[in-house]
Amino acid sequence: MRVTSRTALRPLALALLAPLLASLAVLAPAGMPQARAEGFNTGRTAPSMLVVDGSGSMRAEDVGGRSRMEVAKEALSTLVPMLPADASVGMMAYGSSDPDTAADKAAACKDVKTLVPADGLDRKALLGAIEDVKPSGYTPIGLSLKKAAAELPEAEMRSIVLVSDGIDECGGPPPCEVAADLAEKHPEMRVHTIGFKAEQDARDQLACIAEATGGTFADATDAETLRDELLVKMTRAIQGYATQGRPITGGTSAESAVDLPPGSFLDVLEHGSPAIDDGEGFSRFYRLQLAPGEIAHLTATMVLPGGDGEKSRLAQLRLATSSADGVDCRVGEVDARAEADLGEGPLTAVASTPRMGETANLTCFGEDADGTVILEVERTGDPALEEAVPVELQFFAEEEVDLDGLPHAAQHVRPQDPLAVPKDGEQIQPSFSFASATEDLDGPMRGTIIPGEVQFFRIPAKYGQQVRTAIALGKFEAPKGMGLTLQTRMYSPLRDDVYLVEPPTTSGESTGVSTKAAPGAELQLNQAAPIQFRNREDGGTEARTSFLSGDYYLQLAVVPSDYSAKRLFEIPYLLDIDTVGEAAEGPELSGQGAVEDRSAAEPGSAPQPSDGGGASDAGGASDAGGAPELEDPPSEDERAGLPPVVWALLGGVGGGVALAAIVIGAVVLVRRGR
Repeated sequence: MRVTSRTALRPLALALLAPLLASLAVLAPAGMPQARAEGFNTGRTAPSMLVVDGSGSMRAEDVGGRSRMEVAKEALSTLVPMLPADASVGMMAYGSSDPDTAADKAAACKDVKTLVPADGLDRKALLGAIEDVKPSGYTPIGLSLKKAAAELPEAEMRSIVLVSDGIDECGGPPPCEVAADLAEKHPEMRVHTIGFKAEQDARDQLACIAEATGGTFADATDAETLRDELLVKMTRAIQGYATQGRPITGGTSAESAVDLPPGSFLDVLEHGSPAIDDGEGFSRFYRLQLAPGEIAHLTATMVLPGGDGEKSRLAQLRLATSSADGVDCRVGEVDARAEADLGEGPLTAVASTPRMGETANLTCFGEDADGTVILEVERTGDPALEEAVPVELQFFAEEEVDLDGLPHAAQHVRPQDPLAVPKDGEQIQPSFSFASATEDLDGPMRGTIIPGEVQFFRIPAKYGQQVRTAIALGKFEAPKGMGLTLQTRMYSPLRDDVYLVEPPTTSGESTGVSTKAAPGAELQLNQAAPIQFRNREDGGTEARTSFLSGDYYLQLAVVPSDYSAKRLFEIPYLLDIDTVGEAAEGPELSGQGAVEDRSAAEPGSAPQPSDGGGASDAGGASDAGGAPELEDPPSEDERAGLPPVVWALLGGVGGGVALAAIVIGAVVLVRRGR
């Protein structure tokens, strides 16, 4: 068992979108290429309330000859069609008063209206409400925050997104004090704020509101900046780590294990324990059925809140396997990390079994084995001890294939010229999980990252190819005394660590490459070896996890030495990714293996080795264990995921679309006590 320490109008729309997206929870379809994991929406979204400034100052025509209200409406209207279908988004407005109310300050300062309740997603109502806002009254920000909080339904995570061009002018409780009170009474609530054409006192007030509740603040002075900030901040407000998989509930003992067919699933680990490996953690159990010659590639990914704890407190995710009669199969993996390091990315444990029926020295996989394997997924350790957290499960069944004619395995690092460091690129929105990973564009990309964030990028790669990447940080000013580390890692389609090298060196690193995150810092990295199917069994150390074609993942993080609010600033970066090497022969595996009925007690006779074209029948529903029948694989459009749609729109439509794009990507980890 291996233990690893896994270390023109666009700105306005971006600004609005980022907070709103961050406030929602969205499940984006994604998964393994050619054996892509099915993306299923769990329906777990965070209710969000958008609060729009309808005060008289929004009539000012100081945004390229257009009124502030006109630009804000365009940005918001572009956002609505792109909201995830399972989102719960409401809308309130202050200052949008009738003439009589607007003329009476006392009445106008109480004029905060709920235009659309945060009860599901009514796109038509939201669009109508946006159009109907008529700027005329005052700016009661403190009252608006109170009313928005009261209007949101109870949930494990909730958000308010406030857009304002001015300071509270109604003389009630200071908005920053209101925000602090909300944070104390509702620690699950975040308020994200955007200042549009705001003076310094208003910017200070909005920043204070966001900081008090753990939200984010953005400042926009023109239409383009407002859209961009809406998009980016909304994404962050809603997104979090986007879990993926079909809901499943594993057993609580080996005897109650549920059938797990190949595919992607989502379960919950209810709690941690006082210490790792103390026998008091929480486990789920699943039953796998393998045919002779098959290999089970197993992955579990768990995300814990953290990054602000102690080095002495550890979290651990463990995979273990046993036979149906309780014999330890001696196949598994442990991923453990200190609480202080949880901000470096999700805990992921990966294990692969030997070929069923062909391993004489392991009882579970010898010629007399019945094909049944019990998988245990265990969480121990005290970070977020009482919080239930999702765990993603992937079971990729590899049938035996004919290796004749396939290229030889790579025995050593294959040097490649480094990719040139980019000088500019196309603006992208951040993505924070495997499921929602930003797809590599055809050229350099430009984005921002907040210290403590972990961003993901998806790179389709064929047999015979190697992935290259080049990263450059832009100008920024870090708070005094704060250390920052730029970290990069690469994962295979099975989420196993991929060896990277920094050319011209040929020394590979399996746990990523790090450097000091300073203005102008650069990194050029190459996948150590070309992807060849024979690599897993016959390749050198640096090649063994690069054996399957499909989607590879680049993880990018800036790890701060201090996780206080001081870290909430953006670091600009340029990123380019490509693949080099001539495409080679290799099997196109479905991941479904060759067993037609995974719930059968006997897997049947051994299938003949295939030509690598994948199984013709996905099969594999469970009648007994609670694992529902798998849905059809995603269509090409669904597999493409969100980012290409978002950025095609951004490139072709201009300002308002950027705002819309941000609100889309959001998944919040659902946290509940034991």
